[in-house]
Amino acid sequence: MTEPTEYQPPTDGAPQTPDRIRAFFALVPEDSVRLQFLALARDVARRSRGRSISGEHVHLTLAFLGDVPIESLGRLRKIGDAMPQVGAPLAFDTLGAWRASGVAWVAPSVLPQTLSTLHASLHAALMEAGFALETRPFRPHVTLARRCVQPHPRQQNTPIHWSVRRMCLIGSELRAEGPVHTTLAEWTLRTPA
Repeated sequence: MTEPTEYQPPTDGAPQTPDRIRAFFALVPEDSVRLQFLALARDVARRSRGRSISGEHVHLTLAFLGDVPIESLGRLRKIGDAMPQVGAPLAFDTLGAWRASGVAWVAPSVLPQTLSTLHASLHAALMEAGFALETRPFRPHVTLARRCVQPHPRQQNTPIHWSVRRMCLIGSELRAEGPVHTTLAEWTLRTPA
């Protein structure tokens, strides 16, 4: 594990609850892949009359925890340490949207078994540790745009190839201008040859 960033509550006058933090585990791409997602996000947002995600928000959520006590971060880091440290190549080749929420996304049409195993192992460990998780099926995707007025139907797109090498525990602070993400812990995943 990369040395974690110690959580520091904001000091800019934003509302805060210093005893809790909104947190999730996610896969995070390297900059070159992140920039490809951002270019696609701007295009999709323009076509669907939505709001493109910002650069720090490119990720694939593995487990959303919601608000957790700050003192639970050590347990969450230990859970991350115990996960299979294996990544995989992904090809994000399918565009779609959830019309009810106005969210446009891109997803891989095929999910490698190593990432399915990582997701299942993480969920099992979090549940065993007493964390409440969403019960929705795992639908791996990267959100591209929100508040889409004219979301487009599902379609194939030119793939964005991402060799997954990084899992993070992320803190998310909701602010008027949008969420601010902080990496709380990070793990390097090896990609099979």
